[in-house]
Amino acid sequence: MNESKRLSISMTTRELVLGWLYVPIQLVFLAPLLQFLFRFMNWPMNTPVRVVWFNGIFWTVNFLVTIVIYHRFLGLSLTQLRKRFVGFIEAVVLGLVMYRAMSWLIALCIRFLQPVYQNINDSSIADMARINPTIILIGTVLLVPVAEECIFRGLIFRGIFQKSRLAAYITSTVLFGFLHVYGYIGTYPATDIVIHTLSYLPAGIALGWAYEKADTIMAPVLMHAIINAVAFSVLT
Repeated sequence: MNESKRLSISMTTRELVLGWLYVPIQLVFLAPLLQFLFRFMNWPMNTPVRVVWFNGIFWTVNFLVTIVIYHRFLGLSLTQLRKRFVGFIEAVVLGLVMYRAMSWLIALCIRFLQPVYQNINDSSIADMARINPTIILIGTVLLVPVAEECIFRGLIFRGIFQKSRLAAYITSTVLFGFLHVYGYIGTYPATDIVIHTLSYLPAGIALGWAYEKADTIMAPVLMHAIINAVAFSVLT
């Protein structure tokens, strides 16, 4: 099968331009801007409760901007889901099985490298969930999957896939892992950052595979939501 036919829903020039313009805004500028607004409203993030609300607002803004930019792409992806519903379900189920198998193998490797290991990001989410589980549940299960999948599978994976399938998997997976660790660089040892990145490789690979198999971004979105929901239930 020709690779270009596996991912039949393309993005318009507008979606590509706005999408790539928003990536550095999301990663670099959005959080400081929201922090400035919090201070301007005399609501500094000096308590755990306010930190939780800050994250909830960050996820909400990011989700809304994602919908504005990619609404056409998401709409066509929903249509594709309905047309290929059986294939969609198959991709999600097999993708989750693949994710669990790879996660088990990666966990063995991590325990070998660092016998006492705790996922930095999971610990942070667990702490916030104990303060306000509703905000964290909505954010991680409903808002984050849509925003992250549009960037990492829709914008990055899909764009590179048309030229190189292998490069698409490597690039999107590595960047997906980096998203979850870059905020901790300088705070934790480099070895911890590398190991932490490794823990996200199974998800990056499995989400890309589900997207390719189902030919709709809704497959990795649903997978991502299920993975986060299971993690949330375990952490809380």
